Amino acid sequence: MAVDESAKSINGRILRGRDSWWLICGRKVSRLPLEAVAEGELVPAARAALDERGFFAPEPSDTYAVTVLTATACNLGCSYCFQNTAAPPPGSFAPPRIPRATLSEEGVGKVERFVRRRMNELRYRQLSVLLFGGEPLLNPNACLSLLTTLGPLGLVRGEIITNGVLLKPKLARQLEEAGLCHAQITFDGNREVHDTIRTTRDGRGTFDQIVSNIAEAAVATGLSWHFRVNVSHRNLETIEELVFQLGDLVPAGRASIHIALIDDVGLEYENEIGLTDHYARTLIRLHRDAIASGLFVAPSQPVRDCPYCGVTGGGTGAVINADGLLYSCWENAGRLGWEVGSVDDGYRPDAAIRDRWVACDFDAKPHAAAEQTQRFFERVDAALLDDLRDCGTLPSWASSPLGSARTC
Repeated sequence: MAVDESAKSINGRILRGRDSWWLICGRKVSRLPLEAVAEGELVPAARAALDERGFFAPEPSDTYAVTVLTATACNLGCSYCFQNTAAPPPGSFAPPRIPRATLSEEGVGKVERFVRRRMNELRYRQLSVLLFGGEPLLNPNACLSLLTTLGPLGLVRGEIITNGVLLKPKLARQLEEAGLCHAQITFDGNREVHDTIRTTRDGRGTFDQIVSNIAEAAVATGLSWHFRVNVSHRNLETIEELVFQLGDLVPAGRASIHIALIDDVGLEYENEIGLTDHYARTLIRLHRDAIASGLFVAPSQPVRDCPYCGVTGGGTGAVINADGLLYSCWENAGRLGWEVGSVDDGYRPDAAIRDRWVACDFDAKPHAAAEQTQRFFERVDAALLDDLRDCGTLPSWASSPLGSARTC
């Protein structure tokens, strides 16, 4: 998202809250009194106090981030998916997709050797692994093997992005024992609407199966959960009902939620909702519903902070397809002509891949002009931070360096 010139000067975002200013710098958040900002800039005293606290100091990361696609196939036929190569034929629930590939046991070994080399070269001591697809659980053995094989490299966080249809309690327990700690699952509205959008490739609904799997896995494991809720004009009126249902699905304190518009990536899936004042008011209300339901909501983050695509040449992370080819981000993984190297040979020289090194929104049509997008997220994020503070759920990483501004 866009950042204004005053924010650029401090490499952060200054947001006007209800009775204070909020300053976001990476994952750091500080609440400041009104007198700390003048004409969109921090006053010298506020800047000095923040500097003294080390607020602007870079946050060194000792963790290398790896996404691995264990299977590029998917058991669902969501027609807006960025891995589709075209819209589904009329009457079909099976859009054409990126080439099919499945991670083998030999491939797991190659991934381990590549990751080990990169961590040694870049001097990383810890590792996070994200299991991705397609649907990663179409290849559960590779998911388990990756976690156990990469564990000795310093695995500190194992995650999966799954549609949830195959996440049975027994498998969830096995994944947790292997090192998984976090699962992300997507919803497309309440049951009625979700089952018209997020269907199997033969047109069957999935809502009840996903909800049942999550509820049972939440009892059987200690996994934390992240719910991504896709929004368009097809389902907006049902999102409030869904938010309250998701709040009841897992124990309090173990789930977060992200509500976001579906992007138009050229697949004839139009979204008539834009980043308007009306949608800002709606999203602020939905965030309040989520907080009241015990779900955590985080402020938006710029794409440039992504550990996968944020540094050309994979300096902070890697995206590895099931066939061993390397890509810059999730959204072009598996696409023909977008590979930037391989686990066997490593990354190609920066000059050779510069045109292929793109961020995860590179193919998406903007929902609004840049200035409108900036204003939208400033308004929504400021309201969110106010609400988190009011409810006493502002995270521990939010600080207040000035005596007249407190976070509690």
